Formats: sequence, structure tokens, C-alpha cells
Amino acid sequence: MSGALSTLTNLGGQYLQCSFRGIPFAVMGTGGEPGRKFAVHDYPYRDTPWAEDIGRKGRIYRIRGFVNGALCQAQRDLLVNASETKGNGLLVHPSLGAIQAACLRFEWRERDGYTNVIDLEFEFLEQKNYLSTTILTALHAAIGVATIAFNAASSSDYGSIAAPKMAVGSSVVSAAVGTASSWAAGAVTALSSPAAYAAAVATVPGNNGRYTSLNAGTVDPSATVGSALAALAASREGLARYASAIGTQADAAGLAAAILAVPEALRGAIPDPGTQIALLTLLAQFDQAVLASSAPIGGAIAAVQTATAMLCRQGALLSIATACSDWQPTSSSEAETLRQWVGALLDAEATIAADAGYDATWQALRALRANVLQDLAQRASQLPDIITVTRNAPLPALVLAQQIYADATRAPDLIRRANPIHPAFMPPSFEALSS
Repeated sequence: MSGALSTLTNLGGQYLQCSFRGIPFAVMGTGGEPGRKFAVHDYPYRDTPWAEDIGRKGRIYRIRGFVNGALCQAQRDLLVNASETKGNGLLVHPSLGAIQAACLRFEWRERDGYTNVIDLEFEFLEQKNYLSTTILTALHAAIGVATIAFNAASSSDYGSIAAPKMAVGSSVVSAAVGTASSWAAGAVTALSSPAAYAAAVATVPGNNGRYTSLNAGTVDPSATVGSALAALAASREGLARYASAIGTQADAAGLAAAILAVPEALRGAIPDPGTQIALLTLLAQFDQAVLASSAPIGGAIAAVQTATAMLCRQGALLSIATACSDWQPTSSSEAETLRQWVGALLDAEATIAADAGYDATWQALRALRANVLQDLAQRASQLPDIITVTRNAPLPALVLAQQIYADATRAPDLIRRANPIHPAFMPPSFEALSS
């Protein structure tokens, strides 16, 4: 028997280690039970029942393991106390990662004929998966690195094309500055739009109606409508200074730096990432009418106008990529729609850069595109779908929220999606989140 015990003791060190609430044990096997929840409805004279999808099931993990050695009884007692402790606990598993879980079942048994070996069985219900948060954090960091690389590549490529052309004469410099100033004026106008005002008011605490329920990441508890609009006015003045700085540039490097500062100033002035993306899109679609000429000075002007317009669009795309990492979609369809749309924008600009011979910019754009699309795809996979809710008659939003989600606080989201004439009379059919 001592030989068998020695074998088990040696094997204990060969198994992967797991822990619950900081108490370790060896893992022998793991299983899971994911899926969807269904309410099955049977009807008279109907052969096939209807399975109503009522959301994702809680993820259950079943783990088999053991503890061994002279202190195995003490480890068992600690695990017993951990399983009886109120609330969730941290489960660290070698393949599942770090999970905040509720221990639904814990069993232990001593093996017949063996001493100092106790077999364990657990059943956990996942409450939060920290691995997905880690993945998103890593993807956001990758987007930041890609935007820095893209910034350097686009500035370098622009300098290699524009600097020789701008050396031809002051008229070429004026053409480049005029192109950039026209684009920057659009940014100042965008910050005066109703969308910018709505995004500013969205930071004010309280339920301010469906028209201010935007994608603002944070709410300022001390903000008022007056302070929010005053902050927006100050930001508009700062953006105007960035735009006017473009007119003072006389070389390619200075002009490139001034151009790239404008979209970041616009993004920083708007607290709502969704509004940031919408307004920056106007800058990303900028185009400059270029008059072709066979004269040397005319050719230089045309070349520098084309290159400057390209850099302006690229600067806006840089800020859009950053805004995408801050944007919080509410459904998988929203994330997928933005993913396809941003991918098309980056693809189109990458093709233009490749045709112009901007190899470094093309590579940086492709890397940025890959990171942004991966980030949005990861978030889309974790979000609920959009479903169509149909009722026989108009009902109040509070009643519908209670019926659909068993949570009346979800009424503002239903109101925003259905956009009714009055929240007490929601339309009979509208779209809502599946969970």
C-alpha cells in the first residue's frame, strides 16, 4: 500500500494546478455546459412544440480533482469552508483562466484502501470571465500601437512627396495650406452641429430623454447643461486654434503635424464615442478638386493638393480607430455593422495609398484595420442579438421592459430603439435586445 501511496504522491505533482478562493488542488478532468435557455410550449393538436429562446444559459463548469499528501485533510477542510462561504469566489483554472464563479456543488470522498488521497468534484456557475476582459485590453493596446505606427508612416510618406514639391515655390505651399485649411474648417463646423451639442448634454446625470441617451462612457455627477455647453464652447475655441495653426505652416513636416492634431482635438472635445465616429467620418470622406496641369508649377500644385487631402483623410481615420476602441455597442448587430463599415473605409484608403506608392502607409493601414476589426468582432461575439417584439396593442414602455426582461429599468433602451410618439404608447412591433 505504501508503494501505491508513493505513486499517487508523485503523480500529484504532474497534474495541472487549480484553485478556488486561493486554496489549491490538482485537476484531473474538466467539463462545461454552455448553451441557450428555452421555454418549451406545447399546444393542443400541434405535433411540434415551440421552443422559445429566453437568453443565454449560465455557463456551468464541472471539475474533477484531488488533494494528496500529509496535509490533504486540512486542504479538504479549507475547500469545505470555501464552498460554504457566502457569495462568489475566484476560480483560477489552467485552461479556463480566471473566473468569478459561484460554487453550486462540492463533493469529496476518500479512496478505499488509500490514505492521504481525497478525490474532489466541483460544479461552478460562471459570474464573470476575466479572460475576455484581458483580451479586450490587449486588443485596445494593439490598436494604440497600430495608430502610433500609422501616424509615423503617414507623416513620413507625406513628407517624402510634399517636401520636394513645396520647395518649388510659395504658390505650392499656399495650395497645400489651402487644402488643409478647407478640411480643418469642416472640423470646426462639425463641432457646432446639433450632434455635438447632444453629446455634450449626454454627460449630465439623470434621465434626459431619448435624444440624449447616447454612447457616453461616463457621466459627470457634478455636470449641468450650462457647464456641459460651456465646456463644449471652450473645446470649439481650442479646435479653432488648431485649425488656424495650419495657415502658419511653411514646410511639409510642420503642416503634417498640424493636420494630424485637428481630428484628435475634435475627438477629445466630444465625450460620446458614437458621435466622434459620425463627425470624424465627414473628415475621412474629404476630397479636393485638383486641376491637372502639364506645367511644372501646376503639376507640383496638383501633386501637393492630392497628397495633403490624402493625409487629411488618414488623420481622420486614425482618430476613428481610437474612437472605435472606446465605443460600447449594445448589440452584436451594431458591432458587426460598424465593423464592416470601418473595414470598408480603411480598405478604400489603403488602396489609395498603395496606388500612390505609400508603401509604409499601406502596411500601417492594413495592420490598423486588422486590429480594429478583431476588436469589434470580439465584442460582437459577446453581445445579445436584435429581435423583433410584437404585441397585439400599444403598451407602456415600463410594462414591456418588465415583460421582456423582468427589469423595468430597461425601459429607456426600449424607448430609444422604438422611438415612439409617447413612451406610454409603444408601437405594437419594434426591435429590442434579445437579453
